Amino acid sequence: MVFTSFSQRGKKGLNFSSMEKLKKALKGADAEYMVAKKTLFDLAMKKFSFSGDIKVGDLGGSVAVLFGYGDLIEPVKILHKLSKENNALVLYLGLNTDDNKIISKDLLVELANLPSREILLYRLAGSVRYPLSGMINVLKGNIRGLAIALSQIKK
Repeated sequence: MVFTSFSQRGKKGLNFSSMEKLKKALKGADAEYMVAKKTLFDLAMKKFSFSGDIKVGDLGGSVAVLFGYGDLIEPVKILHKLSKENNALVLYLGLNTDDNKIISKDLLVELANLPSREILLYRLAGSVRYPLSGMINVLKGNIRGLAIALSQIKK
């Protein structure tokens, strides 16, 4: 869960088309964006035993919550990208409901700036491959040196 604001006092908030575009993008990332009254969110936080830690009523602007069901990073990336385009969309904090931990705004931004899963897997494969290819080159060097020495002896 990620708590956000989509409309700040004195700023132009997300219009209908931007909100629909956001919801469609999040649906493709197996996530959902829900707008409700702050008092309802506070009641839900009491159910999760976060009533003392998270006071949704104290958050500024109109509050909405992002629910991610699959990949944890991709929905946050979508929200962060839109928050750069529109100042009214503000990331407040996240909540990991699996282990009941609060995720700070700074950590959410760091997660949003991570490369994609595929790129991280390519980097991992490259870091495993690099030492192996170096060892192969060293072994080839010994064989190459032997072949050169044998050709010199033959001449």
